[in-house]
Amino acid sequence: MGSRVQMKRVAGLLRAINVGGRKLLMADLKRIAGEAGFDAPATLLASGNLLFGTRLSSEAAGKTLEAAIQKDLGLAADVMVRDLAELKAVIAANPFPRQAKEEPNRLMAMFLSGEPQGELSLLDSACVAGEEVKSGPGCLYVWFPGGAGTSKLANGLIERRLKVRGTARNWNTVGKLAALLEAAEA
Repeated sequence: MGSRVQMKRVAGLLRAINVGGRKLLMADLKRIAGEAGFDAPATLLASGNLLFGTRLSSEAAGKTLEAAIQKDLGLAADVMVRDLAELKAVIAANPFPRQAKEEPNRLMAMFLSGEPQGELSLLDSACVAGEEVKSGPGCLYVWFPGGAGTSKLANGLIERRLKVRGTARNWNTVGKLAALLEAAEA
């Protein structure tokens, strides 16, 4: 008798949508996810945060959602999927606890598609005004004391130098995603 894989709720974090003319309505994202077989898709904010139920591994769920978005809208969008345990690990390993408490909108977790192929020191020349980057479980932590909007340390630069794709969420959003996944397990 084969074992049945338990349905779990996960967060799908889409990269580079609703920026630079790459539009994806959250209603379309929920519809596409439902049609791809994911359970009870729901969004958080309009920046590509999708919560859904699945029996697939995080990697398989991400690839399935990427393919469904490409097929439906012709839009290539990387999807990093994290479950509650993975988000809790990111929160627990945070090397910037004071900043997370005092200025969570200036602290980012950049969720990565794989292991960085370059050293974090490759980012040092782009860090200005006290900016810092530290490695974490499946992510980078990026501290922007002056705000991310004017920083040279943009996603594209990080991706080029470390040869890995990623999508960033501020610390408030990371906490909300974890709380929503935790509530779903209760």
